[in-house]
Amino acid sequence: MLPTLPYDLPYGKTHLPACVPGDPLAPRRAAPVADETRAVCEALENPIGTAPLSRIAHSGERVAIVVNDVTRLTRTDLILPPIIRTLNASGVLDRDIFIVFALGIHRQQTDDERKLIVGDEIYSRIRCFDHVSTDEANLVEIGTTSFGNRVEINREVWEADRIILTGEIIYHLIAGYSGGRKSLAPGVAGFRTTTFNHRMIFDPKCRAGILDGNPAHEDLLEACRMADPDFIVNVVLSPDGSLIRVVAGHYDLAHREGCRTVDQMLRVEVQEPYDLMVASAGGFPLDIDLRQAHKGLENACQALRPGGSILFYAECPNGAGIQSFEDYVRRYRDDHEMQQALEREFVVGGHKAYWVARLGRLYRVHLVSALDPDFVRRCHFEPVSPEAHQQVLQDLLQEAGGTARVAVLPYAGFTLPVVQRGKETRSA
Repeated sequence: MLPTLPYDLPYGKTHLPACVPGDPLAPRRAAPVADETRAVCEALENPIGTAPLSRIAHSGERVAIVVNDVTRLTRTDLILPPIIRTLNASGVLDRDIFIVFALGIHRQQTDDERKLIVGDEIYSRIRCFDHVSTDEANLVEIGTTSFGNRVEINREVWEADRIILTGEIIYHLIAGYSGGRKSLAPGVAGFRTTTFNHRMIFDPKCRAGILDGNPAHEDLLEACRMADPDFIVNVVLSPDGSLIRVVAGHYDLAHREGCRTVDQMLRVEVQEPYDLMVASAGGFPLDIDLRQAHKGLENACQALRPGGSILFYAECPNGAGIQSFEDYVRRYRDDHEMQQALEREFVVGGHKAYWVARLGRLYRVHLVSALDPDFVRRCHFEPVSPEAHQQVLQDLLQEAGGTARVAVLPYAGFTLPVVQRGKETRSA
């Protein structure tokens, strides 16, 4: 029997204590870079597949820098200063640089959130604005992918002389990995373009940790190729936000190198599924809403047997995260009805409700959150208050029995468990 170990499970911007007798499924420890600013500068001067950034942009050119929104822990305030210094040294003036927040189809941000992302000094110097996927006047169609997706992107980004994409690489449920091409599409793409790509969720090849043969990734890569961004700067972070690696250069080659680093650090192999999982989305911003926290829940359930139980910690202070998610949960009884509705008319946000309801059918999900308990039950989950989480944990352990296989996944939003089955593996 495994010893009972104490854990501080991330929950929003704090932690909740729990003592669990189980296998710790944690990311491999990787040493943070010693000098973060120097690591970014070295990546800019030693890129993968392109010339150094200092030789790409020139005086008089307009430069678009695409950055992540508040739902991503990217360390944008670390990445941007060396990029802008390099552009300035190459003769590019501040007035010729603009920063676009790659909202995709997420909500618009507040001024405080924008300042938090880029830092006060850059926010006061450089024009910064949110991409709006439904602003038809500021979209331009640039082509159609081989999958039939008409690619519309932000007009100002398209008309810039140089495009620089920044982001973070972690696992992504549909596209395999975040970062790289995703900053272009869906980051600054039109609503229709993103919706088309999201329709691929029912394809079994659209999974976390998969690029080759993944139609969602390949569709986005084709879209990115049409825009032909000049340079990317992507980071790999540890769950606590420490910088592990910076990759820069070509939007595909550099991104793939970063994905390999993610696998080395965050892919965890287990021999067989567990009966009980205790997991956290990973705290803020990974649990800012259920739309985001679901990604960690999906990862955690990959190592859980069908019908198994999971106690999942995700504060979700912003609720479901999108109104259509909540509407779907209240309108349809289960994931089967949701799938039928999505196949008739795809609704962004509805696809998240489908995924959540599907997990609620396949597993016994106990959700520790600040969400309305009635809404949680409509998701086919059992609501748990932060005050009651330790008692619920003890009840689940007692119910599972002394021979049950139990695991703890403190950073499910980062970590991809893969169950070994001979030569087959099962992942998200």
